[in-house]
Amino acid sequence: MKRFFLLTLLSGILLLVVACSGLPRVYPAGDTAQPQIRKACEAVFPRGKWQLLHSIETSLPGGHKGFVMGLTVISSVDETVRCVIMTIEGLVLFDAAYDGRVTVKRAVAPFDAENFARGLVRDIRLIFFKPGVVPDETGRLKNGSATCRYRDPDGHIVDVITRVDGNWEIRQYDQQLRVIRTVKGLRPGDFPGISKRIELTAAGLSRYVLVMDLVEAVPLDP
Repeated sequence: MKRFFLLTLLSGILLLVVACSGLPRVYPAGDTAQPQIRKACEAVFPRGKWQLLHSIETSLPGGHKGFVMGLTVISSVDETVRCVIMTIEGLVLFDAAYDGRVTVKRAVAPFDAENFARGLVRDIRLIFFKPGVVPDETGRLKNGSATCRYRDPDGHIVDVITRVDGNWEIRQYDQQLRVIRTVKGLRPGDFPGISKRIELTAAGLSRYVLVMDLVEAVPLDP
């Protein structure tokens, strides 16, 4: 009897885990709503070339917190990135570029850790670049939020979720359909696709949180 109870309990837990790890269902919207939803999803990402300055609060495993400045130059035309991390006083701690491959120009410990540059560029691309040309699914979640579901070049599934108040959310799932990144755009800014606050949460054992407050957004010539 006791063994039967344990097996039943384990089966219930397994079913719960499987249910929680699946993708939320995207309910189809009407034909007239589809273009509007896609347009709202595309509006999450800035178009053209921009120079963005953020103050960044980092929360790392073990309760460690830090504050840095981040200067990022992005281009949606050729999907290039230049990112510089500085101290509050302006000392450059990290400088890298991406044009299809990552090139590190300067890295001071602890920003010289292996794979840091690639991970940072992946986060920047997730935040600022549309994950695909055409979404695989377009519709609404159970709570009514408009959603576009993409499959990115790395094989991840990415949900872009928009809300009527102008705030948005990006959820990135791995091949096992587990959420590995969540990005929230809060307080719409003065330019399309550029929020005044962005919160990125990376899941897993090395979980970290970045809270990025916009200091300045400057459009650059293509």
